[in-house]
Amino acid sequence: MTYYRYNALTRILSAEPKYIVLADGTTIVNPTAEQYARLRDAYPKGEDAPMPTPPEGKVVEYGGYELGEDDHLWHKQWVVVDAPPPPPRTFSKYRLVSALMQAEVWPQVKTWIESVPGAYDLYLAAEDISEDEQLLKDGIDDVKKLLGWTDEDVERVLAASVI
Repeated sequence: MTYYRYNALTRILSAEPKYIVLADGTTIVNPTAEQYARLRDAYPKGEDAPMPTPPEGKVVEYGGYELGEDDHLWHKQWVVVDAPPPPPRTFSKYRLVSALMQAEVWPQVKTWIESVPGAYDLYLAAEDISEDEQLLKDGIDDVKKLLGWTDEDVERVLAASVI
């Protein structure tokens, strides 16, 4: 098994070994970097397990190394798991306003922003806007009703604004 950590700032998914199984059956859970390096270097590397082809919606993860009972060699293991959800999209405020101007609805959206307490200040302070911001979610629902837009209309504007 492997731990995965998602760094929202760098948008990188990184892996660390969750456990190491020794030839005598001893399992070291969450080995420190020092333990892992010492154990990794104590035995030569053997033939890796073949990487499986994952089915739709799954991904192959590095499952760590397992020390073979018979040959005392490290063998890379693979694990098939559910694919992680994509990170939320980030939208350029400039591109978003530009797309709304091209759709000729910017005055109505600007009026909505100015009518919501605190939204105008947040709009002025923002350089970009994340898809998981509650104010954006609320704004999309309200603006859809205000303009009579469909989900496809909204997605067209958002897709043009992705950073």
